[in-house]
Amino acid sequence: MDGDEPVGQDTARHGDPDPDMLIKYLPVPSSPLRASDLAYVLDAVAETGAQDVVIGLADRAEALLDTAVGFDHDLLLNTVTLLLARRGQVERAMALVDRIVPEWRAGRQAEIVGQLARYGDTGRAETLAYGITDRRAQTRALIEVVRELARRGDPDRAETVARSITDRWAEGEALIAVVRELARRGDPDRAEGLAHSIAYRATRARALAVLAELSDPPRARRPAVQVMVLDDWPAALPLLERVTPRAVVTVADQADALLRDEA
Repeated sequence: MDGDEPVGQDTARHGDPDPDMLIKYLPVPSSPLRASDLAYVLDAVAETGAQDVVIGLADRAEALLDTAVGFDHDLLLNTVTLLLARRGQVERAMALVDRIVPEWRAGRQAEIVGQLARYGDTGRAETLAYGITDRRAQTRALIEVVRELARRGDPDRAETVARSITDRWAEGEALIAVVRELARRGDPDRAEGLAHSIAYRATRARALAVLAELSDPPRARRPAVQVMVLDDWPAALPLLERVTPRAVVTVADQADALLRDEA
């Protein structure tokens, strides 16, 4: 490339930029590059950039944090923290949390756990979640771990973690993911039993709706009716139409008849 030719012109000719080349053209931290600009670059390479390129960018971002202020500082701090967690640099990510105002630290720790779980290190994520001292943030983190364990096909461990959540509403929210995975794996009996163990009616109805959606029509009728019994009509009507064609029309006709009688 000609040294006088702008990078943007080369990109326009050759298509999307190579993430591994971006670091070469970034100004050093003492240049006019704003923290928010670097945050957008980090987002761009987060998924596809080579590990050494991404970590190099993270190093540059940390240096720029010393001079950034206001919104730019907060945006870059959030971006680089989550990026480091996503790339397995948990110690560095947790150290950056100390730069955050105290009332926001626990929430950011929960986000780090979520990133770590989503990118494969569920064991470490679970350990970090239990180490969060703020109960609400810990609950958020554990829900993320449960969802990721279930998504990765480990419903037994996911249920174990869900049962460790002391907040009953949050436990139910986490168990929905386990019900979904059990239904997907062809274990509707266990999925139904797990759904019925959920304490809150609305959450239980949602879990049963998930089971009905993932079951074949004959098997789906039972949880669909149970959703109706729990008075969750918005969730039940689409299920009824799937397992019993024209069921929604029948319900509407009966509702119209009742209204005419009352008139």
